[in-house]
Amino acid sequence: MRSTQPESHHEVKVNKLEPFPSRLDMDTSDDGDELSRGTLENTPLSSLGPGSGQGQGVHQLDQGQSAFEDQYDIDSSQTRIEPVLHSVSSSVSTAFRCIEKHLYSGLRHTLGRADRRSLDTIRSDYIPLQSESDNIHKYPYEYPSRLTAYLRQTFTKSLFLMASLFALFLTLFALIHWTTAKSIWDTTSDTGSPCTVSALGFSAKGLSTADGACRYTVRYGTAERWGESNFAWDNAKNQSFTDLPPACPQQAGTYVSANSQSEDCLFATIYAPQSINLFSRLPVLVWIHGGSYTAGSASAPGLGGSKLAVKGNMIVIVLQYRLGVLGFLPPSSAPSWSNPNLGLRDVILALKGISKGIDFVGGEKDKVTIGGQSSGAGLIRALLGVSEAKGLFRAAILQSDPMSYGNSPNAITSKVRDIYYSLDPLKSCNDLQCLRAVSYASIVSAQEQLSNTAPLLVEGLPLSMAIRPTFGNPTLPTDPTVSLFTDPSSLPSSGIPLLLTTVRNEAGSAVSEIFPNPVPISADTYFAALAATINANRAQQLASSKASEYALPNATGYGEGGDVFRETYERAATDGIWKCPNWDVASQWSRMGGDVWVGEWTEGVTYPSNKDHQYCKTHSRVCHEDDIYPTFGTAPDTSSAKSSLEEDVLSYWSNFITNLDPSPSPAKRSIRHKSFRDWLEWFWPFKRDSPASLLPPRASPESDWTAYKSPDDVFTIGGGEVGICPEGFWGEKVKYDWQIYGQ
Repeated sequence: MRSTQPESHHEVKVNKLEPFPSRLDMDTSDDGDELSRGTLENTPLSSLGPGSGQGQGVHQLDQGQSAFEDQYDIDSSQTRIEPVLHSVSSSVSTAFRCIEKHLYSGLRHTLGRADRRSLDTIRSDYIPLQSESDNIHKYPYEYPSRLTAYLRQTFTKSLFLMASLFALFLTLFALIHWTTAKSIWDTTSDTGSPCTVSALGFSAKGLSTADGACRYTVRYGTAERWGESNFAWDNAKNQSFTDLPPACPQQAGTYVSANSQSEDCLFATIYAPQSINLFSRLPVLVWIHGGSYTAGSASAPGLGGSKLAVKGNMIVIVLQYRLGVLGFLPPSSAPSWSNPNLGLRDVILALKGISKGIDFVGGEKDKVTIGGQSSGAGLIRALLGVSEAKGLFRAAILQSDPMSYGNSPNAITSKVRDIYYSLDPLKSCNDLQCLRAVSYASIVSAQEQLSNTAPLLVEGLPLSMAIRPTFGNPTLPTDPTVSLFTDPSSLPSSGIPLLLTTVRNEAGSAVSEIFPNPVPISADTYFAALAATINANRAQQLASSKASEYALPNATGYGEGGDVFRETYERAATDGIWKCPNWDVASQWSRMGGDVWVGEWTEGVTYPSNKDHQYCKTHSRVCHEDDIYPTFGTAPDTSSAKSSLEEDVLSYWSNFITNLDPSPSPAKRSIRHKSFRDWLEWFWPFKRDSPASLLPPRASPESDWTAYKSPDDVFTIGGGEVGICPEGFWGEKVKYDWQIYGQ
């Protein structure tokens, strides 16, 4: 610490600290008359500050490495992070000594006594940052900024000194940028691949995509069956980073084939621009796939993140998590039975890993947005109520979340568990060891039986969602939707910006499954279909409703247009399960002070699961999952109309992920990289314009979104009009599932 005794000439001596040694060939004279020449041998720069006058102690770098390893769960015996950071720190120190010493000495000679002390204080506050492994990238930004702010006040006429300072620190930044980027994010290799990186103790060679991105598949966790997942630092090194991962066990179909599955499935597929480096500081989208909690994978159709990563200048990460019984319904003999949300905990683990490591590969942990579709969006809604997830993301995108369905209470989950484990071959097992020996193919086969029978036996179980997250446990204490309306301050992630969207014909896929062809108008058939969807009590309320939107016409046959029955049924299910609960949640979120934007897809691209659904392929309908292709810009249809839709959506989503507004005004745009004008502004402030090449495409003024306050603020993605939610109907006359079963 700096001495507080009366001024006198003395020689400062500091013991050598490891593991980041550096020397500064200079001595200070506290009387401030002039700078004497001397030597401080083996003195780390951190020992020169912070000053005691600000109540701060000397940085202890010998403890810094241990703290770093503890924070990031890195075992130095298993990784190479220590020598990498040691090399980086030494290089930074060398560049700093050669420039800063002479600059500091020259400035000090020109100052009076009081000004010298102010300069010393600033210097001692910021020099330690260059030696801290976790803050290397901050040094060239923070020290010069504060020093030059001081110079503006003290040397208004010293233009020569300020110009010299500017030139010297440009040189310093270039040296540090080249050294750290080369050491931590090495974008070259022996083969010249632009997708070979070295970070966090291991090297990974990814796949170069046609869109100009790099794709890496990384194992983030491991877990035994029905056990807690853990970080996979060791196993992450022993894998192929170019292959897409095996899917978690599920029924083969649209999302995955039968021969590409494994219980070792906790992988993240990462897409990043090839130009990325340590200083890119890019925003991050973490995508959680849908599939009714029983299906889906990072390799499902349309989930390639290359175009979104390049066009939006961001990192896109697609997560896999345990599904179905293996992810959400452990047996009562498993330790996890009382905290059954294993798939949800997988996502939390991945988010923690991203928060710990993304800064080392060019991302920024404070700019993580989570996004998901269908049950993936449902998992995000659950995450809003998880204390352990607080701070791991700053915004969320929920697409086609069936928000009427809350999470499952323990009573319903227990009934579903009893049904499942009474099926063959599970019922023959009396202990956990036996259950763990059952093949995952048999687990999935029994799960299909459960999905077909349980909704008919258990009240409150959605027709298409027999398995889902459970609340009333340590991970998820309450249903987050219930908490939003009854005790919003208890939500750990309340108030973050949200982007909520639904498609125009959400229920079209389900209606087409039940009624593959048009059916005659029939009140009895209508009631039976509604009862299977939302239970008999609410079906009666809906069928007898005076709301014209959901009333069957008093007619026979197929009605005007030839498909009135299916259209009416689909409209009731779309509004009651998806659209109207989303709007109600948006209204409440806004009332509680959170920013939220709401959109409806009036145009989409037919998803493979809908290609055989005649209902979804006529009259320009947009059914569930038809928003996936345009979200990622991966539509197989390359027509100009679809390309225009993709460009618009990529712009909206990139704007939201980057600026927390799907169509921000120019004043809200932020600069994501330090440019020549940024450095110049330290000396001569001026209004900054964002470099066009670094920003997502700008939406036209007439297509700007409006933060949601009322249904008038719903944005149409694809143009056209949006239908209404009858006032006082959904959530009041006809209750949502979460209102009935979520208490």
